[in-house]
Amino acid sequence: MESPELTADKVLNQEFASSEVSYGIMVTIRDPSNIDNSNIAPHLDDDGNVLFDKLPTSLERIDYPGESTGLVGEGVPLGGILNLSVLREIDTKVARANMNPLAEFTRPIVSELTGKGAHGILALPDNFRAFMANESMLTRDTVNLFGQPVPAKTNWNDCGELECLQFDDPNLTQSHIDMVVHRMIMHSDGAMLRWMSTDRGFTYDESSPVIGPIGGKMNSEGTFANDIEWGPGRWSASTTWILVQLGRDSLEANGFTYSWIDAASEPDGYSYYGSNLLTTPPLNTADECRKAFESGEAPCSVEWALMALEASIRSSDELTISMLIGEGINVEVNRELQESLILMGMMVVAITGLLWLSLRRFSDVAIVTATLGFCLLWMQGLIGWGIIGGDALGIKIISRSQFSNLLPILVLALGIDDSLHALHRYKEERRNGKSPEGAAHTSLTRVGRAIMLTTFTTMAAFAANLTSDIPALRSFGIEAALGVGAAFVLTGYGAQSSEWIGIYLWKGEVSSSKKIQRKSIWSKRIGWQISPQLLPSIRQLPSC
Repeated sequence: MESPELTADKVLNQEFASSEVSYGIMVTIRDPSNIDNSNIAPHLDDDGNVLFDKLPTSLERIDYPGESTGLVGEGVPLGGILNLSVLREIDTKVARANMNPLAEFTRPIVSELTGKGAHGILALPDNFRAFMANESMLTRDTVNLFGQPVPAKTNWNDCGELECLQFDDPNLTQSHIDMVVHRMIMHSDGAMLRWMSTDRGFTYDESSPVIGPIGGKMNSEGTFANDIEWGPGRWSASTTWILVQLGRDSLEANGFTYSWIDAASEPDGYSYYGSNLLTTPPLNTADECRKAFESGEAPCSVEWALMALEASIRSSDELTISMLIGEGINVEVNRELQESLILMGMMVVAITGLLWLSLRRFSDVAIVTATLGFCLLWMQGLIGWGIIGGDALGIKIISRSQFSNLLPILVLALGIDDSLHALHRYKEERRNGKSPEGAAHTSLTRVGRAIMLTTFTTMAAFAANLTSDIPALRSFGIEAALGVGAAFVLTGYGAQSSEWIGIYLWKGEVSSSKKIQRKSIWSKRIGWQISPQLLPSIRQLPSC
């Protein structure tokens, strides 16, 4: 798919690419109704391989409750994504990410919230760990631009009735987490808010030791947008992020590529589990990719590597759902295309059955299905010539996109209609006593004219996409018009003409090649002539 925005993004990535690239993995609370009946994490076999059919899906994430409402409800962990057990699970995800082959290419990343760095992978627990160890810039004295001392904005020395514990202390409680969250939100000028989804909010809970702005709507700058009431409660939200920073140059130097076209194909990247086709990304190591590239083979795809990283993280999903953001588009499109092949096969079987019910002759069904197949070949051939012609002229006439995947269904639907209309009219004329020639002539001149008009209007409708500013839509209009035109020629005329020619040849209704050449409308249209030497053999063929 193409658009000015996507083209600009491509130029930025290729011509102004930075040496480091950051990726986000969204971690959101799982709907409690899906947890009780699911498998317990980790979703791994005895050899440590991911059990892809056991992974929770994105459909199991909890619904977005609304802006600044907080996340509360039956079965929802206290604090949502800020729950202690959830934070421990996120810590496990980070550990799994550090075991992935891409961990070799991670680059340092610094938290805006605490000022403390991490080696390539940064998540919410890292911010808690730095704050509760008094290593955060929020809990330490600093200096301003003029070198003047600035006292710490808050502290983790005075915890009231609680003991100030560190994040990894086994005695840590949810009350500690609630207190840390409140202090980081109130003193970070909005930096802590950016680690949470926009449904973040402070909700009432009389058992909490934290006094906060109940129902207060805080914007990204850390100020409240409306009047608030202070009382006991806790902050909660549904979603946070895991940030991963990779060295682009290092990846490309070790046998990886960001170009999907240039990358090696992964035939084992998809597997069927029952009737579901799932993405099963290979776990390619840097040594394997480097050796393959040095031996002249295609490099490994960064996109597949990122999908493998996501799978490693997802293997620890239990209270949460993890999803890679904005990546893996080509992987998913290819999966959809492969999965659609089964649907296409089922559609062919259904179409064949319906054609039999309508036509009641195997020869007729064979004629229609054959012309439909040739119609698709013609369409692809015409599109190919359009691409070749555009390249020769130095212009881009056709830009293949995901829209192109709709063309076979569209062309088959139109082609079947044209074939049935033409064939049924031909059969009707034959039942009325007309000869094959007369029936074909009537069908072509009557039904064929109607099919021609509807074809031209349909082609004109699709050609209207040429006015679009989006190249993918313009290309789809051209491709669809070519497909509809192919369907008109092959199914509207070819199907019933083949029927008529077949009757002549098999039933011996023609006595000489002159008669065929004189009376055959189809012969006149395509210049098809039958040698007189073949007629004796034709007459000896068995009749239907």
